[in-house]
This record gives sequence, structure tokens and C-alpha cells, in this order.
Amino acid sequence: MPNRYYKKFIRIPPSESIDIRDIMPIVHHPLFQRLLHILQLGANLGVFPGASHNRFEHALGVYGKTSLFCERLVREGFLTKYQAKNISLFGLLHDIGHGPFSHVIEELTPVDHDKNGFKIIGRLDKEIKESGGDLKFIKSLFGRKNNFYRIVMDKNLGMDKLDYLERDVYHTGFGQRPDTKSIFDYLSFIDGHLVIDKKSLEAAKQTQRLYMYMYKEFYLHKSSQISQRFLEKMIAIWIKLGKINAGKLWLMNDQELLAHIYLHKNPVLQFLYQSYKTRNLPKTGLVVRLQNRQSKERISGKKIKVIGEDKLFFEKFTKYSSFSELEKLENLIGKAIKIEPYKIVVVPMTTPWRFVPEDILYHDDGDIFSLKKTNPEYFEAMKLEADDYVAIRVCIIGDRNIIYKNSELIHGIIKKNFT
Repeated sequence: MPNRYYKKFIRIPPSESIDIRDIMPIVHHPLFQRLLHILQLGANLGVFPGASHNRFEHALGVYGKTSLFCERLVREGFLTKYQAKNISLFGLLHDIGHGPFSHVIEELTPVDHDKNGFKIIGRLDKEIKESGGDLKFIKSLFGRKNNFYRIVMDKNLGMDKLDYLERDVYHTGFGQRPDTKSIFDYLSFIDGHLVIDKKSLEAAKQTQRLYMYMYKEFYLHKSSQISQRFLEKMIAIWIKLGKINAGKLWLMNDQELLAHIYLHKNPVLQFLYQSYKTRNLPKTGLVVRLQNRQSKERISGKKIKVIGEDKLFFEKFTKYSSFSELEKLENLIGKAIKIEPYKIVVVPMTTPWRFVPEDILYHDDGDIFSLKKTNPEYFEAMKLEADDYVAIRVCIIGDRNIIYKNSELIHGIIKKNFT
């Protein structure tokens, strides 16, 4: 910090000012600056125009929340200043490994954002030291070898979850902002876990319910899922045509990747790009849902065939839901109905149960309890609710009636070859 009069804050929505004086070496590094150009919610921007926030904003938000929380844990004797500093820097850097359009490219390469992030922070050793951090300690958090990582990455009450929920609600206009103040005030770190005081248990449950609401209304929205699969397919064709190296791809941002696709001369790729750009997204013609859940599909006068199947069907299909297997299925469907396979998009949502929130640990005067044990019905109800979103969609760029008229044939192809 140059002197006591020097101030340097970055203002981020909804109403936060992040003091970056101690972390300027990291924030100004090109590998961190690239997060400005990677959308937090990827392809969802084409469906929800408010979803324009980026990974840079989220990273600063997580850093701000982690710093405030860790400062309190230091005062209360749960952390040392050394630990608090490095956990806060982990919060700042936790998403540094994201590639263009966040999770979309993870199915297309042998790398994921955690592995890439672990690699990238090794190139920031100097900047981490200048920011008061210890690369070795931060690597132990990235590798989940140190329980302090849960302060940032806990699936219920970690600073990452609290920040992206608040940020996504603000930018998209969905849901009610979580009561992070009550959670912050009554949250502790005990025996390697984030634990909420029983007094604020309802605030923690409210955050879980908000998470489920956002998944139902936003993250699992059918147009969002279709848009993401369509973008994934377009990128895969570009990778194959250009024999693109995965390392080069992961260092790009959203705009750079789209620029490469825009400049490509291949007519199929250009057709897909123009469809994506003008939001001529694939349209659903067939949906397979769980038996007795077919009525959950909103038809609204469109030519959409809904077929019911049992849970075993979806469990078997899940084994074939990798990108390469979906590509095989799209080729088979295209050949059967005499449509170019690049116009067919299969969109599976076969494991929504993984979005059901995990257990909440709470304490009463230091004695720790599990909400799953004291109130199992609460979690069972959420898991049953997730069944409403189990679906396999078969979509087409163009006339959905082609899929609709051939729905029994397509359903037969799926059952014969992929279950």
C-alpha cells in the first residue's frame, strides 16, 4: 500500500465497493483481466438479456465477502491473519481457470476450470507474493487438500454460492435477494466445516430455497439449456475443423472465440453462427419426461410431442450423455428423418437431483447438528420436486413439425441405441 492517503476501490453491483489496494498486482494481470470478457452465465445472455455480468465482477464479489468473513473469524480466534489472507486470495482466484462461456467448453476438452485454474495460479506466483499471499497454501485450497477451501466453496453457505446467488438474482431480475447479512452474522467455521447458528437456520434454508427457485426458473430453463447445447455444438464443429489445441482454447475469452467462428469460411459453421447471432435457436419437437410428469411440459399451442418413460430409462440414457454420444444420436436422428445432423440438437436434463442442496450443519452453543438428520423430509421434498425437470429434448433449427411428425421414430432410435 503506497501510503495511508491512497485509496483504490472498484464499485460492483448491487452496492459494493471492493478495496483492491492489496491485490492490485493480481487484478491488473492479463490472466485476471480476461475474466472481464467471460460471461458469468454463458449462453444464458441470449435468453435473459439482464445476464450480462462477468466472472471478473463475481471474483471481486467473492473476495470482498471472503475478506469480511475471514476478518471476523480472526477476531473470534478461528483463523490466523496468514490463513485469512490466503483464503481471501483463494476467493479472488477461485474462477481464474474459466474458459470462454464458462462451463460450455468443459465437455469438449479433457480440461475443466479447476484443473486450468490450478495451472494458471502457478503463473501468478510473483503477483500472489506481492499481494501478501503464499502460492503453496493457495494451491492446497485449489486442490481441496485443506478444509479451509469450504469457506469459499461450501455448496450451501460458501462465499462463492452466496455471491453468485445474490449477483444472479440482481442481474436477471429473478427471485428475492438472499439474507446474506443474517447468514454472515451467525456463520462460524467449526471442525473444518461452515456451521450456522441455530438462530439463523431459517436464513440458511431460505438461501437453499432461493437456489432451488433459481434452478427451476433460470438455470434449468429449457431455452437456456437449448442455447447452451447449441453453442457447445457450434464450438465443437469449429474445434474439429481447425484442429484447435485445448490449451489455446482455454486462454480465450468469449469474444475472441466468437470472432474465430465468425471469420471461419465453412458454410455449416456460418449457418450455425448466424442462427446463434440472430437467436434462431433450435425448437423443441419431442420431449421425453418421467411417467406422470408429462403435464409439466408447457405446450402453448406448439407442435411438441411429450412421451413418458420410467426412471430406469433416464438412468440408462445418462451413461450416453457425453458430447460425443449426443453427436452420434443426432447423426442417427438426422439420417432417419433426412435432415442435416448439424440442424438437430439433443438436450438432456437427466440428473437434476444433483442441484438439490446439500446438508446444512447448524450449532447450538457449539454442539453441531445435521439438518438432514433432524429434518429429512425437508430434503426429500426438494428431491421429489427435481423430478419435474427430468427431460430429454429433441430440437431442430427450422420447422419443429418435422420432429413432431417423426417423434415415435425418434423415440424408438433413442430407446434402441442409447438405453
